[in-house]
Order: sequence, then structure tokens, then C-alpha cells
Amino acid sequence: MGITRRSVLKGSLLGAVGILGTGPDVAQSPTQGPTSAERQRLAHLAADFMDVYESPGLSVAIGSRGEPVYVEAFGFADKESEETLTTQHRFRIASVTKPITSAGVLLLMEGGKLRLGDHIFGANSILGEEYRTPPGREDIEAITVDHLLTHTAGGWGNTHDDPMFMNKRMDHRELINWTLNNIALTSEPGKNYSYSNFGYCLFGRVIERVSEKKYDQYTMDAVLRYWLGAE
Repeated sequence: MGITRRSVLKGSLLGAVGILGTGPDVAQSPTQGPTSAERQRLAHLAADFMDVYESPGLSVAIGSRGEPVYVEAFGFADKESEETLTTQHRFRIASVTKPITSAGVLLLMEGGKLRLGDHIFGANSILGEEYRTPPGREDIEAITVDHLLTHTAGGWGNTHDDPMFMNKRMDHRELINWTLNNIALTSEPGKNYSYSNFGYCLFGRVIERVSEKKYDQYTMDAVLRYWLGAE
């Protein structure tokens, strides 16, 4: 059986748990870091992962009860210049933005500003005035907030024609209009699951319209500061 990303990650996580230990001793000292020998074993796990996936660098953080117990970086931030990777380097967070975005949507629902059944496109919808329904594409008017949350909008999946990886020079407004005009739904909204990056791009515009703030500002004010416990 071949090695997969999932199996390597699972093995690495189980190895990290075994290295750092479990049980009463850990519960009594949740912030105690790994020993020198344990750090070496963790470094070997990181090296194995980078070798399997030909990754130039890897950053690792392990926490216990809300406190970091192990933070380390391996390899290069830039392989060509041999710039050493550090724990201060920033990585592309990619789909980690999805739970952050969905949390923002749920907070708007909690505040009574949004409902699961609200429509995204069409008359009396959230984005209908800004993004008009193209001729022959009236099926998009059935898409609701619930469909975007659950990846059941009926299309725009994470496949070879994922809209988010096409026309990279377009801004969000241009990309949404292009997608509505050029990529049809493949099923009736609510019928099938299809993981959609584009659906969460739409959510960004939904948040901006309903909150009357830019996405990044709303996310910082309503979601991240809340999670971080800031006043």
C-alpha cells in the first residue's frame, strides 16, 4: 500500500502524542516541553514528511490546554537562496479561512442579520442587486446561505475548473461575474455535495453586504478578536 499524505500526517500526529506523552504527568504539567531526545524524534518525523512530499520547509506547533509546548521550523523558507525557515515566517493559510468565514456568517445569523434560507442571487436576495442573474442561469437563484455553508450549491466545485484557480488576475467582483456567466451549475442546489472554494468567496461578499464592513475588518472585529479574547 502506498504512502499517502493522510497516513503520514496520522503517523506524525500519533508519533508526536507518543513522544510528548499522555496521562497524569502531562495533566499536571501541560506546558512542559519535550526533552532533547523527544525533539530529535520530532525532527525525524518532520524530515520524513518533507522527504515524502518534497517540501522545502515545515513549521510545527503543538499545544496542550491552550499553551504551546513545542514550536519549531525545519528546512528553507526559500530553497534557492537557502533562507532558513523560522517560526516567524508566514504561511498561506488557504482553507483555514473557511471555518473563520463560516463563524462570521453564524455570528451574523445569531445577531438576526442573516438566515439559512436567505437567497444569494435573484430578486430580494443578498447579492442580487450587485450580481445580476445572467440569461438562462436562473437556477442560481435557488442557492441559499445554507447551501453555501454545506457545499451543496450545485456546482463550482474543487475540480479542474475551480473558478478560484482561473483568471487569477481578476478581482473578486470580476471573477464572480465571469463565473456566473461562464460556469453553469451541475445539479440542483441542495441535492449534491461538492466542496466549493468559490462558495466561500461568495460568502465574503455576503458578509460585506450584511455587515457593511470590508471582509477583513469584519473578520478581525467579530471573529478573531472574539476568539482571542480581546475586548
